Amino acid sequence: MITKYKALLDKLAASDMPPTAQYRINVEKIARYRIAAAQENLDDPEKVEELCNCGQVEELVVQADNEMKVMDMYLRNRWWELVKPVDIEYNPSDEDGGHGDVEWGDTPDGEKK
Repeated sequence: MITKYKALLDKLAASDMPPTAQYRINVEKIARYRIAAAQENLDDPEKVEELCNCGQVEELVVQADNEMKVMDMYLRNRWWELVKPVDIEYNPSDEDGGHGDVEWGDTPDGEKK
């Protein structure tokens, strides 16, 4: 398991994908976390499974294999170049939670049911 997740990190490091690409950030975080969980619990696969919370160790290995396939496609097609930044407007301090003048429980046409 450790070897497979290190291979993912090595492939990313050798690629020309920018370190700011969200896909790279996510894969690196997951891989590093799973490597650390496995290294700290070499004799306790149940603990690794509990920490990773994504199935049995064998399934985590399959997930790493699958991620390698996805990464190959991602790198080959340079998909990070297609991702454009999006501005999201969100103000949690709005009294109505940012939902305008719609009150919960009202129907869209204003009739109470």
